[in-house]
Amino acid sequence: MEVIVYSKSGCPECVFTKKFLEEENILYKEKRVDQNKAYLDEVIELGFSSLPVVKIGDQIFSGYQPDKLQTLV
Repeated sequence: MEVIVYSKSGCPECVFTKKFLEEENILYKEKRVDQNKAYLDEVIELGFSSLPVVKIGDQIFSGYQPDKLQTLV
């Protein structure tokens, strides 16, 4: 299952989310909205206005939510 994390620099919740995934050896694709406007457009199309946005298959959520990330472990 593909895991995508939309993030930007200077975002503490983004750092916590990526750190959780890395500590659990979960592979993910990072899409930095501050480096690529198309990624920001994707976040907006998904209906979110804050980061991180995490997409796990069909499940999409915003913010650092370790309970939802735990389902990947």
